Amino acid sequence: MSISVVIPAYKAQPYIHRSVSSVLRQTRADWEVVIASDDGVDYVHLLRDRGLSDPRLRCVFTQGVGTGPANARNTGMDAAQGRFIATLDADDALAPEALEVLVPLAQQHGAAYSRPQFIDHATGMELKSLDRPLRTGPVHLEDILTSQIHTYAGIVFDRSWVTARWPGWMQRWEDVYFYVSCFDDLESMYHVAEPLYGYYRIEGSICNRPETSKEYLAWADQLVKRLEQGDSLELRAASTRQLFWRFLLSRQVIEATFIQALADGLCHDFHSFTQLRLDLFYHLGPELGSPPPLAERPWQRAS
Repeated sequence: MSISVVIPAYKAQPYIHRSVSSVLRQTRADWEVVIASDDGVDYVHLLRDRGLSDPRLRCVFTQGVGTGPANARNTGMDAAQGRFIATLDADDALAPEALEVLVPLAQQHGAAYSRPQFIDHATGMELKSLDRPLRTGPVHLEDILTSQIHTYAGIVFDRSWVTARWPGWMQRWEDVYFYVSCFDDLESMYHVAEPLYGYYRIEGSICNRPETSKEYLAWADQLVKRLEQGDSLELRAASTRQLFWRFLLSRQVIEATFIQALADGLCHDFHSFTQLRLDLFYHLGPELGSPPPLAERPWQRAS
């Protein structure tokens, strides 16, 4: 198989049929699905019982429960047989032509992703995307960090180019970190303006609970502090470290402002807050006062 679609799964029984079915509908057939179970459930067996069976489906296990999406994605990637890795969350879906479009672009540029379609899970209705529109073509890291709001879950990358892994120790911002760390190996990624990834907004999910912002803020605070104290966070390039640092500075403001807006009754969830304060999302923190440059450690140098 040249393409491995990695799906991390934790309590995914209500949604997994949708994500896997979207891969079965792909216009390109040289793929496998690797479901990385983070709750001990054999999802291939579960899907078979629900009438969805295909020899290209595999389930691997993190050997834990709730170890986190980063660890699950790494487990799935380590078990994957394909040169190209496509990531898909268990409650999301790919457009039928997603792999046919994105894999050749990943082969040419190292990695590719598309604008997500934003969908309400309860109604199936498409919601207005609040992402800053980007052109189709190569984009740089700052473009990505100042445009994506809804999700960082979907990406297709060529393992012969990209050495990045998800940080298993990071409980929040791990999906953004993965995009950032890809730029240790790449100068740009290819962005497709056509929506090929369906992000389903589910009330009460981790990303859509108001209290989650306190966790995101705490992790932004911790990561900013570590970068300013000289920790590389295993990011080899000084430019990627600085952009991640500036992203986290901007998110400190966003999360703190959201928490206050909730307390003041100005919004009821993060989506309604985003609609009110889009001005906060389309730029990064200041360039001045960047964290001190770090000496590259021998094991972090690009080969």
